[in-house]
Amino acid sequence: MSRTVYYLLRHAPTLWNLEKRIQGHWDSELVPDCSAKIEALAPRLDALDLSRILTSDLGRAKSTTGMLNLHLRLPVTVERRLREQQFGDWTGKYWRDIPAEALKAAAAQGWDFRPPGGESRADVRMRVEHALLDASRSAPGRNVLVVTHQGVIKSLLNHLLGRSFLPDDAPAFDPDRLQQVVCQDGVLSPGTLDLDFPFP
Repeated sequence: MSRTVYYLLRHAPTLWNLEKRIQGHWDSELVPDCSAKIEALAPRLDALDLSRILTSDLGRAKSTTGMLNLHLRLPVTVERRLREQQFGDWTGKYWRDIPAEALKAAAAQGWDFRPPGGESRADVRMRVEHALLDASRSAPGRNVLVVTHQGVIKSLLNHLLGRSFLPDDAPAFDPDRLQQVVCQDGVLSPGTLDLDFPFP
C-alpha cells in the first residue's frame, strides 16, 4: 500500500492581497515584512518530517518556497498545475470594481464559478487533483509540503469534503492555515484540517 501525506500551505501575503486586487495567474510582490514571518514558520515545519516541496510556478509561491527552504533545505518540484485559478478578464482588477450583480451571479454557480475568460473552480480542482496523484506515484510514502494558493486549497478541499461551494455554505476550514490531504493507494481524502501553522 502506498501513502503520501500532503500539507497544503498558502503562499505568504502579497501587496495585491492587501489591496484586495485579483491576481489569478498574474503576480505581485510579497509584503515587505513577510520574510521574518516565513523565517519564524520554517523551523516549526521540521516537526512534519517533510521529504520534499511541491510549489506552484507563480512567483509568489516560488518566493515563499525559496524563503522557507533556506531552513528546510528540501528538494523542490515546480508544478504548473498548482497555480491559482485563472481569472480571465477580472485579472488585475480590484474586487470592489467587479459589478455586484456579476459577482453575485458568478458565485451562485458554485463549482461552475468562472470569471469571464477564465476557468471554473471545477477546472482548478481537476488539475490540482491530477498533480497530487501524479506526485504520489513518483514519490509514495512521503510527507510533502505543497506551497500553493487560496483558490487551489478551497477547490481541492471543498471537493474532498463533498461541499457545494455556494456562497451560503458555512466555512469548513481556514485556507490561511495548513491543511492535510492524504493520498492512499491513489485516492485523495482530507486529513487533519486547520493545523496550527498559519502565517502570523
